[in-house]
Formats: sequence, C-alpha cells, structure tokens
Amino acid sequence: MTDHPVIPLQYLPICAALASREGMEEEEALRSITINAAEALNVAHRVGSIEPGKDADIVVYSGHPFDLRNKVKFVMINGEIVKNQF
Repeated sequence: MTDHPVIPLQYLPICAALASREGMEEEEALRSITINAAEALNVAHRVGSIEPGKDADIVVYSGHPFDLRNKVKFVMINGEIVKNQF
C-alpha cells in the first residue's frame, strides 16, 4: 500500500482512510494494512492480528485509526509498552 521507505509506514492509516472514503468497506481497509499485508509478506503467523502466540506489536489510538485528529496513546512491541501517552 506504500512505497516504503519512500512513503513512510506511518502513512498506512491515511492510505486506508482514503481507500475507505473512495468506497472500500472500513473493515476491509483496516485488514489491508494489518492481516492482509502480513499474509502478502508471509508473516501472518507472527503479526497482522491480535491472537495468542503472535508478536504483540500494537499501536493504540485515542480514536478511530482513520481519524487524522486522534493521537497515538501508546505503542507496544513484543508485548512491552515502548512509548506511552505521546
């Protein structure tokens, strides 16, 4: 969905929001930047969804991830909070 590193990964929610605005279902847009991307990269056994046994790499927003006005509340990598209340 991006041309990383030319387009930074933090733009993924924006890309998904634009896809949703143009008619893609919100849930499918969110899947396109999570589990579908992980499946395309053959890493869905580790990341892409929240399930027991998977890496806990999670970003939690103050609101809907497609709403550009919200803030990142915390970032978790491998189950540990690495950034809290930006």
